Amino acid sequence: TALLDIFLMFFVLAGFACLVVDRDRARGRLVDWYETSPLSEHGPWLGLRPWRIAAGLCLGAACAVKWSGIFFLVAFAVMSLIWDAGARRAVGLRRPYGGMAGKDLPNLLLAMGLIPALTYMASWSGWFASAPGWGRNWAQATSQGPAYFVFDSIRSWLNYHFQVLGFHTGLATPHSYQSEPWSWPLLLRPVAFFYETPKSGCDTDSCAQEVLGVGTPVIWYGGLAALIAMIAWYVATRDWRAGAVLLGYAAGWLPWFYWAIADNRTMFLFYAIPMVPFMILAIVLAAGLIIGPADAAPRRRIVGASIVGAFTLLSLINFWWLYPVLTAEIIPYAEWHSRMLFKKGWV
Repeated sequence: TALLDIFLMFFVLAGFACLVVDRDRARGRLVDWYETSPLSEHGPWLGLRPWRIAAGLCLGAACAVKWSGIFFLVAFAVMSLIWDAGARRAVGLRRPYGGMAGKDLPNLLLAMGLIPALTYMASWSGWFASAPGWGRNWAQATSQGPAYFVFDSIRSWLNYHFQVLGFHTGLATPHSYQSEPWSWPLLLRPVAFFYETPKSGCDTDSCAQEVLGVGTPVIWYGGLAALIAMIAWYVATRDWRAGAVLLGYAAGWLPWFYWAIADNRTMFLFYAIPMVPFMILAIVLAAGLIIGPADAAPRRRIVGASIVGAFTLLSLINFWWLYPVLTAEIIPYAEWHSRMLFKKGWV
């Protein structure tokens, strides 16, 4: 299914992965400095940090795909700075937040400020170079010389953005498959991308064929339980992994509450696609907690692995059962109807 949110999800996840690598590399450099150099209150400058720059490229591309990428860019920038301060505090520096502000913040402004902005601008290069681009006003921009060409190009570009912003902030047209963001984790109202009632192709006189944009309920409801577990884990231990997963999920979900409440904006379940990787990561972390550490008692690990294995098997069975209505297989109408778990929401 061709949706912008799929590509948004890819770049968001890639940016998050780059920041996790940057966290590990930065802590390694900090440990090396601590072991070989004279101590100071703030600690060292850790260099250009190419993985953070790579994250900026990915998150800039996410914003170029869809403006909601800015939620992740801001959230991950703050997260990365908190990681920096935590690393400096962990090695015993007396002023970790001062070190973060003086040593890490300038690098972050480059990697998570300038780099994403330039990446976003570069994504418009085809529009700038194309005379028939919508709203481009190429003839007007080139009729008064090079200086006016640059000025009018930027002005046309900004005007295009204001029109896009005006369209989306005023998008409140009712749609039969719209849904509110607080209902997304429960899969209450998926989008039917395709539905037909073929005259033949199944063993009965009444056939159905559909592509329903819905997740696997076992995974989504299991993910909801895992996210609740992550909240408890983070409150109890302040484990950075739980915090990072929760932040990524929240950045893709909570901002939509504002537009739903303030503007009554038309929204759909597939807006939740960028949240999915963080839901899966929550399940993976919860599975690790259930199985237990490597040095746990063998019986504990056997029981934990059995629980995780049963959940995995149940997820596969659930996906197999839904597969016909995800891929437009022609099936008897009764079988199609039995797969509509929430009759009022899925039909």
